[in-house]
Amino acid sequence: MRELAPYVLVALCACVAIADYLPVLDAPFVFDDTLYISTNSRLAGLHLSELWRLFAQPYNDMGEFLPLREISYWLELSLFGPNPAAFRIDNIVLYLLCLPLVYALTAWSWRYFRPADPAASVAWASAAVTALFALHPSHVEAVVWIAGRKDVMSGLLALLALWLALSARREQGLSARHAGAALLILFAALLSKAFAVAMAAIIAMVWLMFWREMAAPKQYRLQLLWPAAALLLAAGVAKIFAASTSAVLPFYFGAEAATRSLAVLGWLVRLAVSPEHRHFFYPVFDDSYLPAMVALGAVALVGAAAGIVMLWRRRSLVGFSAVIFLLLCMPALQLLPYMQPSVVSDRYLFLAVWPAAMIIVALLWRINRVPRIALLLIIALSWAVQSAERSRDWRSTEAMEDVDVRAFPGYYVPAVYRIAAQLQHGQHDAALGMANRIAMPQLRELMIRTVDADRAVQVAIQIGMPQQAMDLLWPLSEELMRPAAEEKWNSHLANVRVARRTLIKAAWGRLIEHFPGDASVRYNAGLWMLEMLDEDAIGNLRTAVESDGLPPAVRGTAYKNYGLALLGGGRIAEAEAPLRAALEQNPPDLRAYCALVEVYRRAGRNVEAAQAEANCTSRTRLQAVVR
Repeated sequence: MRELAPYVLVALCACVAIADYLPVLDAPFVFDDTLYISTNSRLAGLHLSELWRLFAQPYNDMGEFLPLREISYWLELSLFGPNPAAFRIDNIVLYLLCLPLVYALTAWSWRYFRPADPAASVAWASAAVTALFALHPSHVEAVVWIAGRKDVMSGLLALLALWLALSARREQGLSARHAGAALLILFAALLSKAFAVAMAAIIAMVWLMFWREMAAPKQYRLQLLWPAAALLLAAGVAKIFAASTSAVLPFYFGAEAATRSLAVLGWLVRLAVSPEHRHFFYPVFDDSYLPAMVALGAVALVGAAAGIVMLWRRRSLVGFSAVIFLLLCMPALQLLPYMQPSVVSDRYLFLAVWPAAMIIVALLWRINRVPRIALLLIIALSWAVQSAERSRDWRSTEAMEDVDVRAFPGYYVPAVYRIAAQLQHGQHDAALGMANRIAMPQLRELMIRTVDADRAVQVAIQIGMPQQAMDLLWPLSEELMRPAAEEKWNSHLANVRVARRTLIKAAWGRLIEHFPGDASVRYNAGLWMLEMLDEDAIGNLRTAVESDGLPPAVRGTAYKNYGLALLGGGRIAEAEAPLRAALEQNPPDLRAYCALVEVYRRAGRNVEAAQAEANCTSRTRLQAVVR
């Protein structure tokens, strides 16, 4: 019974975690779940013989290339249909499979770095770490949110890859069979989520530690190919993912970039060890404690550097845990700014919770048994309570938004998302009240004007006069073309600008829906979409130029813009006709010559390109003088 007691403790904590997740088992799809599953007709329409396509291109509206996750979604859709409970049950099962791996990896780490500890101490320490991992509230987002499947699946495979990598150790070197299997599973983890690149660095570090400890006659340099292979595999797959997934902002070399990464690291440390309530959005840059978070991130960075020094000199469990915690957080540190709604998310900590728990348990293991048990119980109970509370927040998208709006009333990110939902349901008064609560003055004014423009669209639909609504939409559209300087390092603002663009496009869409034959609406909407590089510009501008209601005075410009839309959409051959038509109108738009230069060059018609270029430089200049 004494030998089984640690396992019983882990099983009990796993049952508590399951009990925390079950109340929202039947909750609907929330946030990105709909894009990945319920409205993803491309994935649902795949046949078994076509699954190979998932390894060739993204198969969801978010553009994420995660073939193994998509296969799991496809299998569940085929067996159970769009049933949220089935998807959540599979997330829970994957999560539970992580627990024995966490126990085994902790036991190995404890024996390796603290070989003098008795077997019973190792078992209880491993059980304590696994119990804390099972109860941690940050896991709720990854497990309950169906879109968090990529974090749970890649986490499970990454843990398995590390266990195989540790099992590869032999006196004469690494076992080729185990090392090869570790790289294969690591590759599968990378196909589930690119964050698994961090585990490649950990595996390479562990294999280098093994190599350094070998006797000098057995330190074959050929063995160093294994850690090099792990790093090369991760680098190659990460490069593919970087080119095909999330939108990246232009790189910024200012001091704010370093502050941003340290602040994110500080928040991750805070969320890894604190019992506070969790949220979907975190105000990293707008938090009054930003300097403290930057300082905490700097402390974590220094601690990891000290851990590397400790590992170089001698074995150190705390040093090892500090290093792997930093490595597991590295993909989330916004070293390159990604346009995420929140630069800090609970699911980013899915694997990093393990070394954080090891540090806590290793430090507490230095004190007497009674206070140690008492402190561990306090931590475990506080995390279990937070897990139960957090899981209830996932009852619906509206419930999630309400939690963050109440917690951060002046923070613009949850406010903008809530305003978008309210405008979708025509709740303009509520949206206006929410906009007035935004703390940032400039953004508050923009959101108030956005709500007013959306209300004007509703009025225009009722009275049948869209001009006033278009007059309000255009100034908002022009401001989208002038990003704030802060967006260079604050990806929250960049993401909000994308959300505002979506709101304005939706307003134009409602005007088009209710005034399909109005040439002015079609032309203005198409012109706005052309400036936003939106592919829907082609259809609206085509409808406008084909309509008899478009005034002759703007037909030349309309044909020119239609040609530019086709040119921007890669339809080169089709672009020539409207561009030439722009020159035949009265008055003509001679700027069409400049666009024809590009059309002729791409078609290899160099003589006509030269003539068009001459007309572009001379006639457009003359037209500008006349005007």
